[in-house]
Amino acid sequence: MITKIVALLIGREVFKYKRAKARTQKLARQEAQRRMNEFVSIASHELKTPLTSIKGNIQLMGRRLKSSTNETHSVETQQLLAEARELLDRTDQQVGRLTSLVNSLLETSRINANTMDLLFEVCDLNSLLQEVVKDPRSISAKRTLHINISEDKNIIVMADIGRIKQVILHYLSNAHKYSAIECPIKIHLREEGSMAYVSVSDEGPGIPIGEHKHIWERFYRVSSIDVLNSSEVGLGLGLHISRTIVEQHHGRVGVQSIPGQGSMFWFTLPLFQEK
Repeated sequence: MITKIVALLIGREVFKYKRAKARTQKLARQEAQRRMNEFVSIASHELKTPLTSIKGNIQLMGRRLKSSTNETHSVETQQLLAEARELLDRTDQQVGRLTSLVNSLLETSRINANTMDLLFEVCDLNSLLQEVVKDPRSISAKRTLHINISEDKNIIVMADIGRIKQVILHYLSNAHKYSAIECPIKIHLREEGSMAYVSVSDEGPGIPIGEHKHIWERFYRVSSIDVLNSSEVGLGLGLHISRTIVEQHHGRVGVQSIPGQGSMFWFTLPLFQEK
């Protein structure tokens, strides 16, 4: 009898110890995550200011070089000016890439701190999608787009227009980066019950099924897939940010992909219901 009581007491103390240890470890992880988020936020803000200044100086120098072009210059001088403009263009592209990475870090720090602000308004998803694909920044001019939307049909949603554009642009960017330039990208918009459905399909290498649930995680990249049409290698934040934006709109995201058969990324948004 005494042995059983002692065993019970020991067991209880062991349980209490393990529970306290688990709680301590959880609190330590949370504090480490909080400090990491704080560091990322501060570092991103500190980087953004000088990057803005650098980009402004590059653009100013580019305008001055352009205005200094003169047919009276010697051939050697004209060649040097052309080389300088080319170097400035490359530098501007790299600064733009770095700015994009910093913005992604800021976005994910806002997500972790639950401070991502959304400005909802009634908008036509059809018009928004057409506006995005006409934007020269959305995709290379060499790429063929097959757009399957009804231009005469309004698909009305309540959304933060800038944020939804961000999601669509990221889907298009991924499709462009991971598929051959001669392969078309397909964009589809339709209504499905009470939801608007948007999909972007490519003919890239596809994504292994085991990776589907992980690609939406922060900082996750599929190592077995190579970038084909960009020198940029992202941080693995775009899909994580896209999922957060869509979910804050009470929508869903997903992917359908089989290795060797391309990928289709999609998201849904609730249709606007007038009260």
